[in-house]
Amino acid sequence: MRARSIQEKTITKQWRIVFKAVQAHSRSVERACGLSSAQLWMLHEVSMSYGIKVSELATTLSIHRSTCSNMLDKLEKKQLIYRDRSKSDQRSVHIYIAEQGKELLAHAPSPHQGQLSSTLKKLTDEQLTNLESSLQVFIEALDFDNVTTCMIPIPEV
Repeated sequence: MRARSIQEKTITKQWRIVFKAVQAHSRSVERACGLSSAQLWMLHEVSMSYGIKVSELATTLSIHRSTCSNMLDKLEKKQLIYRDRSKSDQRSVHIYIAEQGKELLAHAPSPHQGQLSSTLKKLTDEQLTNLESSLQVFIEALDFDNVTTCMIPIPEV
């Protein structure tokens, strides 16, 4: 029982490290460029995919389309991106990075795609699979039914 207690405390400390690292990166991004880390990631993705559609961007960021649109509104208000309706299909909107957005990205802290996403890319396939399995077990033990929470970026929650 004592070994389990030590293990639980160690895991709790490890979670704190993860949360604090993500929070520190988010604060650093916000101080440096006035955007949340989720907004910076979005801006980065728009810059990497010329004329990306809202639905594609939402999929790339693993967020709801409505959340994506709301975040785009904020970036557009700051004149960091602009939207253009497709000539062939008026329902289709393409997103482009504005000159001001390019300048902001050039001076923004890295990683642009966020601390979690950047760190996950460093893991081997086996480590990623093990982490995914362990987190699934942990999430099931949480007994938390709000599935939509996973579709909102952490700094936006």
